[in-house]
Amino acid sequence: MKWNRIREYGVLLLVGLACAVAQAASLSSTDLPAGSNWYVHVNLDMIRNSEAGRQLMLETLDDAVEEIEEELGVNLIDEVQGVTLFGGKLPSHGSRMSEGAVILHGSIGSDSQATVLSALEREGAEVTSSFQGSLAYYTVTEGHGSMTYTDEEGHQEDVSWGDREPLYFSFGATQTLMTHSQQMMQSFLEAGGTLDELESVDPAALVVLQADRALLQGGANTTHEIGGDWDSSVLKNVDSVALLVAEDGGGLQISAELTATSAEVAMSVRNIVEGLVALKALDDSDEMIGDILRGVCFQNDGAILRINVYVAADQIEALQDL
Repeated sequence: MKWNRIREYGVLLLVGLACAVAQAASLSSTDLPAGSNWYVHVNLDMIRNSEAGRQLMLETLDDAVEEIEEELGVNLIDEVQGVTLFGGKLPSHGSRMSEGAVILHGSIGSDSQATVLSALEREGAEVTSSFQGSLAYYTVTEGHGSMTYTDEEGHQEDVSWGDREPLYFSFGATQTLMTHSQQMMQSFLEAGGTLDELESVDPAALVVLQADRALLQGGANTTHEIGGDWDSSVLKNVDSVALLVAEDGGGLQISAELTATSAEVAMSVRNIVEGLVALKALDDSDEMIGDILRGVCFQNDGAILRINVYVAADQIEALQDL
């Protein structure tokens, strides 16, 4: 299973599960629980029903779905219209997520639920069921089987179920939660199978950009207290980052926002990024890519740096080569 492709667009799989009611607008800070320090939201329904979304992301999405079907014989993609990933501790480069959660938006039917459970057991996982009130939840613990995934360098690795932390998941009416956190699962069950009623994340700590037709968005709190010591000299002086890709007039609006530790740092980051973009625009042999890069706009507002670029419908294919 090629996990690097899935991660590239935020479609995370935990132990082979695919990542309903998808939001018409984008994710907001009220959709993320308190304590979240990073998130990725993919609006699968919008991607499938947007010409720009299909052109940019559908091939990767279809490849991921095909790999899931080959590995487990399970296809949930028609029942899932969106997926949100979030967590407290920032995942380090090359590591699997151990702290956090995946929310599948939508109603997964009883037949699909039974298929998922059978597939996990067929793969050698040990699955136990429990109840809290009328809600069932499941714990995946060590078994005798293994999953195969392909890392970013293309190397295949077999991962034994016994090498993983327990995974908890539960099918709510409109949300399905998968997490390694027992506390997160308990909160989900106590709220009746949803995280919507929990205290929301502080929008000052975790920036969430919004647009009417968002396809993909993500962000992270990168302060020293959360992110630790970064290798990047830029990130050491940045408190938060956010990204949004949205359909707009048949094309794509790509927006990024960075909050630095000071206005001076924000301007320095702008100078670095602006220089790199200008150099790429001059050196690239593809005229269309050059046109896209020359359209990148920068705006400083104190310690905040905003970067925006519009990609027209006829430029989207070239965007994949950037």
